[in-house]
Amino acid sequence: MEQRDQQVVHGALDYRELEQLGLSAAEILDFSVNANPYGPSPLVQQTIAQVIIDRYPDRECLELRRTLLSYECCDAPLALDSILCGNGATELIWAIARALLQSGSKAAVLGPTFGEYAAASRALGAQVVEYRAKAEMQFHVDLAEVMTWLQVERPNILWLCNPNNPTATWLNQQAMSTIADTCADVGAALVIDEAYWHFLIPQESFSAMMLLEKTQATSLIVLRSLTKAYALAGLRLGYTVSSASVSARIRQQLPSWNVNSFAQAAGIVALADRADCSKKLAELAVQRHDFFHMLHMIGLPFVPSRTNFCLIDVGDARTVRKLLLHKRLLVRDCTSFGLPTYIRVATRQRDDWQQLLSALQEIVCH
Repeated sequence: MEQRDQQVVHGALDYRELEQLGLSAAEILDFSVNANPYGPSPLVQQTIAQVIIDRYPDRECLELRRTLLSYECCDAPLALDSILCGNGATELIWAIARALLQSGSKAAVLGPTFGEYAAASRALGAQVVEYRAKAEMQFHVDLAEVMTWLQVERPNILWLCNPNNPTATWLNQQAMSTIADTCADVGAALVIDEAYWHFLIPQESFSAMMLLEKTQATSLIVLRSLTKAYALAGLRLGYTVSSASVSARIRQQLPSWNVNSFAQAAGIVALADRADCSKKLAELAVQRHDFFHMLHMIGLPFVPSRTNFCLIDVGDARTVRKLLLHKRLLVRDCTSFGLPTYIRVATRQRDDWQQLLSALQEIVCH
């Protein structure tokens, strides 16, 4: 269960912790966030410098949604009203929970996974049930078991991260179609979080958006983040794709002007600068290959990954994280996922990951 003092545990810098340790954010190499380490398109900085800050943003994000329709959703026959933007994917997760759940509902999760799904569900008074993938199966789910579990539990909603955080496993088109059909049979809404879809290696042509037309009889919601691949974490930007009627229900749970002008402007130009994003993701794929290869060469056991991040078994994740942080290297302690022996590490530039490897050899492989 990914909660501490009622708060969901996340990666990224903890500024209070850094202050206590006498460290500054600028000193830290952050491997704990699964994002593009090369930064946003240079057009982003140019564009946000021109944003008029004494004018309210477009409360409907019209230009941003049209840009999403053109660049991110072009493989699916979608209407503009199918797209809804939010202040990061997390805001949308909580809005979905408020729209679809109530006290006495049942929410299902495929774990171990992102903790906000369970937290948002419990906040609405829903019971949370979990199918948990096993480490000995490299965290791949048994599809037949999942289908049986869904038929028995008959949840109101299934939260599913694909590719999954933190395990970096991927469910293909056949598996996702089977899950969508089963959710339709039991009357469950299906929320598919594709925050890390852009990082799939090799890249996949299939996205859950392609299931929307096929599964209109049930509530299917695809969730995406623009903060990861487009390196906009500080601006917070995400979106959902669903039927127009489901989108309208979610929108009722969001405040007016929930996406600020800077985020909207940055999202529009980042999406349009495809060449920049493609170039950076291609270089990240090269670094990811070399980084994972060196992890193997020095004998660190890690879980096979379809993305730029992976789980590494270090024995005592909490201790290793603390020792690495003193070396100004931040990794994700996965104890909060129920994986106390694992850290999650995202690929960075070569000089950065070479420093991490050296530190891991000293701490773990001594």
